[in-house]
Amino acid sequence: MAEDLSDIGKWPWSIVPSRAFADKRLKDADRRVLGALCAFVNRVGVCWPAMETIASISGHATNKSIFDAIQRLKKTGYVRQLRAKDYQETASGWKSNRYQVLWVGDEPLPTWEDISAAKRLQLASDEDDIIKDVGSGDGNALASLSHTLANAYCRAVQMRTGQVRRTDNEINHARKLAERGATVEQVQAATVAACDAALARRAGVPSLADVARLI
Repeated sequence: MAEDLSDIGKWPWSIVPSRAFADKRLKDADRRVLGALCAFVNRVGVCWPAMETIASISGHATNKSIFDAIQRLKKTGYVRQLRAKDYQETASGWKSNRYQVLWVGDEPLPTWEDISAAKRLQLASDEDDIIKDVGSGDGNALASLSHTLANAYCRAVQMRTGQVRRTDNEINHARKLAERGATVEQVQAATVAACDAALARRAGVPSLADVARLI
């Protein structure tokens, strides 16, 4: 039985490949299934919702209609089905279908880390780029540098791993780095090094606290 993601909730929106809307090879039913898949994708397009979940979102009545739609999406280059044997499996092995939504059509195969992390795609936000001014004088400068360092960390993590981190979750560690006089360049370099080391040992995304130990 395929693993169902409905227990952790889905986004109330889908980021669907814009090229699908004018593609005359697709039926409206195919686009609905594509939209259902896109409600669960991570930043490299990987998802694995159950047939029942796809049906509840797309409005299809039978598994066969969903299967047929996915076959057309695969044939037209909007969905790639990932095979367990192409990756290092977990101890229990794969028992569900993994799909990769292809926004452009020539995306590379995802790595095992991309699949195992499975962080869902998030809308871009300007919030991370806003430097909030708090207080005045030295306190204001420290707050400004803290947000700048937190933002540098988040951007480096996204660049290296494709995962999204929020600055407000890392601001306390960023403030400690700001008090130590750390620079944006130091944070970026240490974050890249920490991410590379974590990927090499198949660990999770390093926190800013982990990064701080390298500075």
